[in-house]
Amino acid sequence: MSADEKITELGLELPPAPKPMGVYKPIIISGNMAYVSGHGPLKTDGTLMEGRVGSEVDADFGYQAARQTGLAVLATLKANL
Repeated sequence: MSADEKITELGLELPPAPKPMGVYKPIIISGNMAYVSGHGPLKTDGTLMEGRVGSEVDADFGYQAARQTGLAVLATLKANL
């Protein structure tokens, strides 16, 4: 099973990969390593999930934001590898 098939099977939707801004680059490839940085909880519509866990949002929202950050990293890897 390919990675794309697994993502579909799990019912996940990757957000758009973030675009480089200024000197920031979301991915650097050096040899056989890919380094990612600057990813946040980007939703599929391109907006960010915002709020401080505990005082502004609940723990489940924090979990979902962390999950979206992971999906944003996967989107960057898919777009660049």
